[in-house]
Amino acid sequence: MLPVIVVRRLLRMRIKVSRNRLIQIALVVLLLAVAFAVAFEYFEGVDFFTAFYWAVITMATIGYGDVTPSTEGGRIVAMVASVAGISTFTALVSLLAENFISSSLRRMMGMHRVSYSSHYLIIGQGSSVSTCVNELMGAIERGELKLAPIVVLFPSEEERKKVELPEEIEVLIGDPTNRETLERARVDRASHVILALEDDSRAVFVTLMVKRMSNAKVLVEVLSEDSVELLKGAGADRVIVSRSLAGRLLASSVFEPEVVDVIDDITSSVKGYDITVIDGRNFWGRPYIEVFRELKETKNLFLLGYYRDGPVLNPPLDEPIPEGARLIVLRSSLSTRKL
Repeated sequence: MLPVIVVRRLLRMRIKVSRNRLIQIALVVLLLAVAFAVAFEYFEGVDFFTAFYWAVITMATIGYGDVTPSTEGGRIVAMVASVAGISTFTALVSLLAENFISSSLRRMMGMHRVSYSSHYLIIGQGSSVSTCVNELMGAIERGELKLAPIVVLFPSEEERKKVELPEEIEVLIGDPTNRETLERARVDRASHVILALEDDSRAVFVTLMVKRMSNAKVLVEVLSEDSVELLKGAGADRVIVSRSLAGRLLASSVFEPEVVDVIDDITSSVKGYDITVIDGRNFWGRPYIEVFRELKETKNLFLLGYYRDGPVLNPPLDEPIPEGARLIVLRSSLSTRKL
């Protein structure tokens, strides 16, 4: 008696075959080829491989003529094989073309399924999406971020048309609150999921769904500070309040516009300067001033402080860099050196 697990797999396979016309036609072609090969082998006295080769060539209506029947039985088999081959091969080729066209159309419409793993998934709309993509691509090019595909999921075709993205970015269309849409984006295999939905309530719901389906880090942009605690409770690893940040910058532009220019520069990796964080294990236990000088002289990096359970900026010059800390540095974004 077959084990239960084997029976279940056979049943799943049977259901899959019964639902897929392409598999059905392919099986019919294969079985007919085997049947004609066995009959040809019997009447013509050739080996099975030669008979199977003849059956496939005959059914495909190629007919090289290097293997031909010499008996009446063989000729009858050849006539039946040629007629059966025309119908079955035509059906198979038609289905293959149909599936190819359907797959191409689904990809053009963003309705396809990706097969990536450890990719970066951006779900959202508006200018935040294009800015995020550009920053990620820049970090990947400089070696600051692991090389992995970037997938962008837009809630609608209208939102997709509003954003210009590089050709190499995989784009999907679909409702992010729909489980099937997230499955198409392979959220279960993503390393990071970035949400910029311009709707805090949807952001909370999508965060809950992503956390149920994946172990990815979830980074969320929200509009209201009131949503921060909700999203952290939903499992978001980091929440950024975009409107509050924009409001502070607008206010600063009134009385300290130079500061706004500096912040705009250092928060973009494609402008003159960029703030980044590097591994500090080689500097643990050493005085801050000593590390400051070494980084400046050897790598042209300006040490701003370190990060350990939170940022510590401009610590006392004689304070040692604590164990486990990462270094916060300012560097020229034009430098191609990998940190």
